[in-house]
Amino acid sequence: MHVAKAGWLLLIAMIIALMPSEATADPCLVVYPGGPCIYHFDPSEYSLAGPEDSCYDAEYDRGGYVLVEIGSCDIDESIYQAPGLEGFEVSTDGNDGYVFVGTDFDLIVDGFSNKQTTFVNILVVFDKFVPETCYPTILVDGTVLTESFFPTGDLVVSTPTETGNNYSDTMTFDISWFGCYGLHIWAFSDENYNGVRDGGECFTAFSHDMVVPVDKTSWGRIKTIGSDEKE
Repeated sequence: MHVAKAGWLLLIAMIIALMPSEATADPCLVVYPGGPCIYHFDPSEYSLAGPEDSCYDAEYDRGGYVLVEIGSCDIDESIYQAPGLEGFEVSTDGNDGYVFVGTDFDLIVDGFSNKQTTFVNILVVFDKFVPETCYPTILVDGTVLTESFFPTGDLVVSTPTETGNNYSDTMTFDISWFGCYGLHIWAFSDENYNGVRDGGECFTAFSHDMVVPVDKTSWGRIKTIGSDEKE
């Protein structure tokens, strides 16, 4: 009887282990567009689960798949913050993050944390221009940038997410740019006000974005930009 009970407990434990769950996210700043985007992921960190997979959860389905952490069914909810997230693709150019089309868009800076916190002196950075010798003209809320970054101030993160397991608060900026083929955008909390990211990897996790003019490309072309950049 005890053997049978132990067997049932083991079976239940295995079922629970295979069920999708939400990972407890490290504090991070995520940047994404207000419109449609595709997330490019590192296959050493994440994998895709389809409807036939035990890790699949229809609530997190984007484009027919769920993105889970390698070796588990944990779901990194910070990646799912983008409202226009339509699907996932493996990153082949070393640039993980949201890929989208357009040179005029709302950029959302999202503070995501497993506890209430404040990100101080946030800097939003534009870099990795395509081609790399190009220097675009960038406007933030109608004002031309004189540097490749702009300060946004502090962001208090205290609003519970829908699941209640994390906190998320955002800032939104109108971004427009021209003069290049593409660029990346990311953000970090410059806690010591020296303009250098030295606060840890979590501040730039999932925040590398690439935007490409609509009239110069296609989704297939977007996938090759990373390799073009290295040439």
